[in-house]
Amino acid sequence: MEFTTVLYLIMLSVFISYVGFIWIKYGIQKSISDSYYRLPKKLKPLFYFFCLGFAIPAIILGDNLLIVLAGSLICFVGAASAFKGNSTTKWTHMVGAYGGVLLSQIAIWVYYDMWYITVTFIVLSGLMYILNVKDKIWWIELLAFSSICVVLGLNL
Repeated sequence: MEFTTVLYLIMLSVFISYVGFIWIKYGIQKSISDSYYRLPKKLKPLFYFFCLGFAIPAIILGDNLLIVLAGSLICFVGAASAFKGNSTTKWTHMVGAYGGVLLSQIAIWVYYDMWYITVTFIVLSGLMYILNVKDKIWWIELLAFSSICVVLGLNL
């Protein structure tokens, strides 16, 4: 098996395993980041490892500036896991989260020429706000992570 395939499978497994575990154990959360607060103290590092376990393979697989920046920002999200207390930590976490999503979607459009995935992401995200979908940030984050998985998988 090629190195890139192994990296992709690690990234995909980390994403599905973490989100699946949270969903099954604690239900849908306000956001993926909020799942950190549902975990018992001994399991809190799982959120950090989720962020790094997804972002680092994505950085290597993406191999372009925007994906490197997006992945790096997602690493900051993990490093600033406890975002509800300190304002600096919250700022770091939010810039990482929103910046990571934004840059990944721009990369999908610019580097991969898959503008239709970015447009679909924008339309579905907008509809979630218009329809006031419960836990919309959770669903939008799932869309963002899934779109990255699809694009990187198609470009192995």
